[in-house]
Amino acid sequence: MKILDFATRAEMDEAAASYVGTLLESKPNAVIALPTGETPLGLYRNLASRQCEGKLNCHSARFFNLDEFEGKGLADEGSYASFLMRHAFEPLQIAPDKLRLLQGDALDAEAECLAYEAAIEAVGGLDLAVLGLGRNGHVAFNEPGDDWSLGTHRVALTKTTREAQSGLYKTPADVPDYGLTMGVATVLAARKLLLLVSGQGKEDALNALISGRPDPDRSVTALVDHQDLTVLRDLSSFQG
Repeated sequence: MKILDFATRAEMDEAAASYVGTLLESKPNAVIALPTGETPLGLYRNLASRQCEGKLNCHSARFFNLDEFEGKGLADEGSYASFLMRHAFEPLQIAPDKLRLLQGDALDAEAECLAYEAAIEAVGGLDLAVLGLGRNGHVAFNEPGDDWSLGTHRVALTKTTREAQSGLYKTPADVPDYGLTMGVATVLAARKLLLLVSGQGKEDALNALISGRPDPDRSVTALVDHQDLTVLRDLSSFQG
């Protein structure tokens, strides 16, 4: 595990974009999983800016998303897929055939999860999973007590996770009760992991990872033994 500290959020965002850019330089057709949320927005803006300036080309890469709300699809404003389209894929001009996003509105959630795993395997697995960190220590929607041996699966969302969706929903009561998520096993199979940590209330969860002791109530600690984990930490968000 490599931990890199940055004095400001802007510096962390720039470093994250450089990390992804370096991967795409060495492997233009890389397979990348991306997260939703406030933390990666600066990364997405930096990537789009670099591509506009001719310093980056994402057009040959393939993209997956980490998780999605059950019952929500690309056409739903409150879906993670629509969030990523607005903030990442449309600014980067990613062609539809380079995207495979979880279909939360699939009639058969279990079948969709199996199909998602098959789609990842069909393109040779993930080269990189970019991850955020939930206040309760979760990565993707792998909630406390979730089975780390699972691949993509359906999961009941905790109150903490639902309360964190204020950017997409007016109240926690509006947030779906269930989600579909890449499992810990799916995430760990990625050849590289990039964990972005910014925002108040996440220090305990990060310290749990740094301690090196797996904690079944904090799925982020499952990452401790990954062969290529880089953590980018925004120190400014830990102050006060």
